[in-house]
Amino acid sequence: MLENEFKRLDFTVIGQNTHIEGELKLNGDTLLNGNVKGSITMVNKGKLILERTSHVEGDIYCHDVEIFGTFSGSIKASGLLTVRSSGILSGK
Repeated sequence: MLENEFKRLDFTVIGQNTHIEGELKLNGDTLLNGNVKGSITMVNKGKLILERTSHVEGDIYCHDVEIFGTFSGSIKASGLLTVRSSGILSGK
């Protein structure tokens, strides 16, 4: 892959030891391994994946979300909401 092609890709990765508080607005597919307290809004139809090491407390607004980790709060998904066997979900 050429450097210019890589720069045009639309995705986000949040690492395992990352802690974020506040309001996130994300484009493209997002892989979340860290901790978020606040709201996550996917501004397009990108998929949000909460990995096993993720801990999210707050609100999620998205098209598709797949949960392997821990989530507490409310989810408004216009597409698919998938909770895997390792996923822990509480709230609305």
